[in-house]
Amino acid sequence: MIAVSLILLSPARADVLVLYDDAQNDLPGDQPWLLYADDGFLSGGTASQSGNASGVRLTTDNAVSAGYSNTVPIINAFKNPAFPTLDRNAGFRLSFELQVLAESHVSNDRAGFSVVLLADDSQGIELGFWDDQVWAQNATPLFTQGESASFDTTAGEVRYDLQVQGNQYSLSADGSLLLSSSLRDYTAFGGAPYTLGNYLFLGDNTSRASATVNLGRIELTTIPEPGSFALLLAFSLIPVARTLRRRSLR
Repeated sequence: MIAVSLILLSPARADVLVLYDDAQNDLPGDQPWLLYADDGFLSGGTASQSGNASGVRLTTDNAVSAGYSNTVPIINAFKNPAFPTLDRNAGFRLSFELQVLAESHVSNDRAGFSVVLLADDSQGIELGFWDDQVWAQNATPLFTQGESASFDTTAGEVRYDLQVQGNQYSLSADGSLLLSSSLRDYTAFGGAPYTLGNYLFLGDNTSRASATVNLGRIELTTIPEPGSFALLLAFSLIPVARTLRRRSLR
């Protein structure tokens, strides 16, 4: 019974998945979890990626969209079927190292580098990174600038932690809180990727901005689904029940 009590009182164990290990001296697409894609053949724009001491350098122009995702475009399937469920009630966190070297935009509602993180029910947040500001995309009106924080994204590589818990998100930079607000529902867009679940993207997803960034280590921290703990508890109770039954028969 003591063991059962400890199971009940112990906090849920967090699982950390390294989506991109920048120490491997290769590109995110060379590793199991993320896929690189750009639409240069359709847009006529130009994108490039190259490895460096900080991880990978991604450069895009105003016309192209390019970046890294856990999902294969068009077929909308995970690159790796073992990608975990992003349950916002349990909570999850995307951590990434980023330095914006240059960024330009022709609209105050667009950014040359963005992060999109959607839970399994498509609720989530999109964040835009400028030279001197980090801000969130609104859902109403759709894809307009929402809450923002002044921040020098160019000074050096920063570890950002994007936390989702319940109906809220928060973004920290090297441990200091930058943004915190409600999650968004972007499904009014009417199609992928904003209608997908368990989706993430890091890169330039607009034809109205450009950027050059260094992107380092990327990690995803998740909490196992409550059902797994219930199952664990059930199996833990079986020998206890058997012991009690034996004692009652003596």
